[in-house]
Order: sequence, then C-alpha cells, then structure tokens
Amino acid sequence: MSMEIYVLSDERLNSISEWQQAIDANLFAVRLSSETPFPAQKGFLPAQAGDNATGFECDHWDAAGLMTEYSGMNFGHQWKYALAFRWGADLRACAAAYAAGAAYAGATRGVVLDCEQRKIISAQQAAEVARDIEKQMPEIEAAIRRTVEQFRP
Repeated sequence: MSMEIYVLSDERLNSISEWQQAIDANLFAVRLSSETPFPAQKGFLPAQAGDNATGFECDHWDAAGLMTEYSGMNFGHQWKYALAFRWGADLRACAAAYAAGAAYAGATRGVVLDCEQRKIISAQQAAEVARDIEKQMPEIEAAIRRTVEQFRP
C-alpha cells in the first residue's frame, strides 16, 4: 500500500538547493539528491534520512485536477501548483517525505493535503507529523523486530 501527500501552493521553488535550504532551516536530518534538476523531477527522489538511504516518489502535478479529484474538501482557494509525494511501507521514506513536504509548504506559503486523513494541514502541522514519526521510529522498529523473532523457526 502506498501513502501520499500533496503540497498545494501559489509559488514554486526553483531548485533542489532552495528546497534543501528550507529543510535545513526546519532542522530536519534529510538530504535530497540534487541529481535531477527540480523542474524536471518526476519519479523517485533519492534522499538521506540521517545515516540511512531512503527516498520517495515526487512529481509536479496539476493543482486544479487534484482539487477536482478531492472536490468535497475545502481547499481555501484555488491553488496554482501541486507537488506530489508518494512512498510505500518504509518509515524512513514516510518521515523524509513528510519533512520535505512540510519544508516545501513552509517555503512556498502552501498547505499539505494528507490523503490518508483526507484533510488540509499547515506546514507547521506537517512538520509536527514528521517529527512524531521520527520520534516513534525506534519503538516501531523494535516492535517489528520482536514480531519477526516470534515467527522464526
């Protein structure tokens, strides 16, 4: 199962470098690959989360089409741009995507559409989600290890 969020904004960042500055300003331990120029970014975006390699899908989307798809939601106004984030069952990718999305939303004065919750959240709320995921990660990983141990022959 994949998870996704979208950042809706009326501004765009011009480069991964600008985006990385926003991530660093939020004190997230996430480093984005700058291998692909940001305007051409479509698909997997490699990242480092602390000492761990991870990444997530990242694409520029049509904001109007996205808002039509989620027509029952109150978006506040008609946003110009949408940046999509998608990842699978990888906690590090989830935390990295949320951190990157929160930073992008903050830098562009946008909002985050959390598809799982079906609600619009602020950049600050998205940053809190990212920090909560990072904080809970050791506990979740330990629970997974215990479960795996139970089923070993």
